[in-house]
Amino acid sequence: MVIIDIRANAGYLINRPILRKRINDYLSGLGLDDVELSLALVGKRKMRQLNQVYRNLDKISDVLAFPQNEARTPEGGLILGDIVVCYPCAQKEAIVYQEEIDETVWDFVEHGLSRLVGENHKGNSKFKIKNF
Repeated sequence: MVIIDIRANAGYLINRPILRKRINDYLSGLGLDDVELSLALVGKRKMRQLNQVYRNLDKISDVLAFPQNEARTPEGGLILGDIVVCYPCAQKEAIVYQEEIDETVWDFVEHGLSRLVGENHKGNSKFKIKNF
């Protein structure tokens, strides 16, 4: 079973059922059907704070991913990690590219998912998820 914990400010409007389905489809395509992950939609201030704490950078990123490096639940499911999306950045990009906010959020989430499964920006994997 795929467990997806989505947290967002009430003002950050997203279609959660569609987002969950897309995440599920992405993971199913990789053969990952027993995983947990969390997704947080945050503002610019929180994203800057996360960059400062975890990357020693004073900037706002569109998306951050924090892999759990093959951690397992007590039942044996894979804890994939955490994805953090900057909602105001997604809003700005949606306007620039004239697309729905859900599409832009999905683009950011998909990028975060690719990082959680080990792909770097060059399309190469740093590590392989085992036993899935």
